[in-house]
Amino acid sequence: MATMKDVAKLAGVSVATVSAVINTDSGVNVSDKLTKRVELAIKELNYRPNRIARALSRKETNTLAHLVPSIDNNFFSQIAKSVEDMAFERGYSVYLCNTESKTDRVELYMKNLLENRVDGIITTLTWEITESDFIETINSEGIAVVGLAGGRIIDEIDTVTINDVDGGVIATKHLIDAGHMHIGFIGVEDSKTTEDRLIGYKKALEEFQIDINEDYIELGSEFSRGEGFRLTEKLIKRSPELTAIFVYNDVMGTGVIDKLNELKMSIPEDIAIIGFDDSVATYVRPNLTTMALPKEEMSKLAIDMLFDRIKGSKEAPQHKSVLPKLVKREST
Repeated sequence: MATMKDVAKLAGVSVATVSAVINTDSGVNVSDKLTKRVELAIKELNYRPNRIARALSRKETNTLAHLVPSIDNNFFSQIAKSVEDMAFERGYSVYLCNTESKTDRVELYMKNLLENRVDGIITTLTWEITESDFIETINSEGIAVVGLAGGRIIDEIDTVTINDVDGGVIATKHLIDAGHMHIGFIGVEDSKTTEDRLIGYKKALEEFQIDINEDYIELGSEFSRGEGFRLTEKLIKRSPELTAIFVYNDVMGTGVIDKLNELKMSIPEDIAIIGFDDSVATYVRPNLTTMALPKEEMSKLAIDMLFDRIKGSKEAPQHKSVLPKLVKREST
């Protein structure tokens, strides 16, 4: 493998001159004649500069990191795609890190990202992030970090979160407006976003003076299609009078529809379903009514905040909240 010294020898210049040609932002002026000789030597030797060494000399690596719980969740995979596309437009690449809700994975990613000196990090504000020293450590190392989605707001950093409470209110009111009085709720235990959407669900029921029946609420252990299927079986068996269900997210909603189809229950004639996030709502039959999240808008807000910090902004942390939008489809 060719080295900078080999390039300098072939071009008949010093190593310092080669370095100045490669590092165009070094502030060292090199004549057009010498620059052309160096470039020809680089091409002939197929020389590839050491990215890390260059980055350390410039104190930047043109890389970001994006931490999500899991791209198995379509919402996070769609957010990750938007973040990567927007970073690419600015000449940055992105390390994608799946935490799987495990603190040991967070610790490993933190160590590697610090060693590789990424310029900035966007992270979902889930419990394994907020309950560890991840944000505190990253901040102390001078690396820009922004929170994107998740149910927690961290005062020390910029955040972009979802107004889950009001989203829950809108979803439940839609079912009430359709004439439903016996409305179930399916979500996940120990989830801040489930907690907030459930608050919205109860708030809407109270506003319309509908009794809150705890038997109508079923919380599981994971955000999956299979869990939606399993919880629906339990919920319908316990409360067969239900005429509508508000489901934590679309992925679980597909499992709810699977189970109702197996039970030969007609949607929405026998029972109506509404999801949340608009990630896979059109992949099932009937198409799922849902609360759409503006994923590209959220990603752009986070990317813009991050690059402001990378550029040196010292303004107080900003906390932006986005409101989900009701998208009516066949399931209600």
